[in-house]
Amino acid sequence: MCLNCGCMAAHDDMGKPGTNITYEDVTRAADANDMTVEATLAMIVRTADKDRGDHPTEYEAKK
Repeated sequence: MCLNCGCMAAHDDMGKPGTNITYEDVTRAADANDMTVEATLAMIVRTADKDRGDHPTEYEAKK
Protein backbone atom coordinates (compact mmCIF):
# COMPACT_ATOMS: atom_id res chain seq x y z
CA MET A 1 0.00 0.00 0.00
CA CYS A 2 1.87 1.71 1.57
CA LEU A 3 -0.23 1.28 4.64
CA ASN A 4 0.63 4.81 5.69
CA CYS A 5 -0.03 7.23 2.79
CA GLY A 6 -3.72 6.64 2.26
CA CYS A 7 -3.55 5.16 -1.24
CA MET A 8 -5.24 1.98 0.08
CA ALA A 9 -2.89 -0.26 -1.93
CA ALA A 10 -1.37 -2.38 0.88
CA HIS A 11 1.29 -4.06 -1.26
CA ASP A 12 2.62 -1.00 -3.16
CA ASP A 13 5.53 0.94 -1.67
CA MET A 14 4.74 3.80 -4.05
CA GLY A 15 8.30 3.65 -5.40
CA LYS A 16 9.77 4.39 -1.98
CA PRO A 17 11.02 1.08 -0.56
CA GLY A 18 12.19 1.41 3.01
CA THR A 19 10.12 4.54 3.45
CA ASN A 20 6.48 3.56 3.03
CA ILE A 21 5.14 0.65 5.07
CA THR A 22 3.70 -2.28 3.14
CA TYR A 23 1.78 -5.38 4.14
CA GLU A 24 4.93 -7.35 3.45
CA ASP A 25 6.84 -5.24 6.00
CA VAL A 26 4.21 -5.97 8.63
CA THR A 27 4.25 -9.66 7.72
CA ARG A 28 8.04 -9.82 8.19
CA ALA A 29 7.73 -8.13 11.59
CA ALA A 30 4.90 -10.47 12.60
CA ASP A 31 6.83 -13.57 11.54
CA ALA A 32 9.98 -12.41 13.34
CA ASN A 33 8.02 -12.09 16.58
CA ASP A 34 5.84 -15.20 16.19
CA MET A 35 2.75 -13.01 15.91
CA THR A 36 -0.09 -12.76 13.43
CA VAL A 37 -0.39 -9.77 11.14
CA GLU A 38 -3.59 -8.78 12.95
CA ALA A 39 -1.88 -8.96 16.36
CA THR A 40 1.07 -6.98 15.02
CA LEU A 41 -1.14 -4.20 13.69
CA ALA A 42 -3.04 -4.11 16.99
CA MET A 43 0.24 -3.91 18.90
CA ILE A 44 1.39 -1.00 16.73
CA VAL A 45 -1.80 0.88 17.65
CA ARG A 46 -1.45 0.05 21.36
CA THR A 47 2.19 1.08 21.40
CA ALA A 48 1.46 4.35 19.58
CA ASP A 49 -1.35 5.11 22.04
CA LYS A 50 1.00 4.59 24.98
CA ASP A 51 3.83 6.52 23.37
CA ARG A 52 1.48 9.41 22.53
CA GLY A 53 0.78 9.71 26.26
CA ASP A 54 4.45 9.44 27.18
CA HIS A 55 5.73 11.83 24.48
CA PRO A 56 2.83 14.07 23.37
CA THR A 57 5.00 16.67 21.67
CA GLU A 58 6.25 14.07 19.20
CA TYR A 59 2.68 13.72 17.91
CA GLU A 60 2.00 17.42 17.38
CA ALA A 61 1.44 18.59 13.81
CA LYS A 62 4.57 19.91 12.10
CA LYS A 63 4.42 23.58 11.22
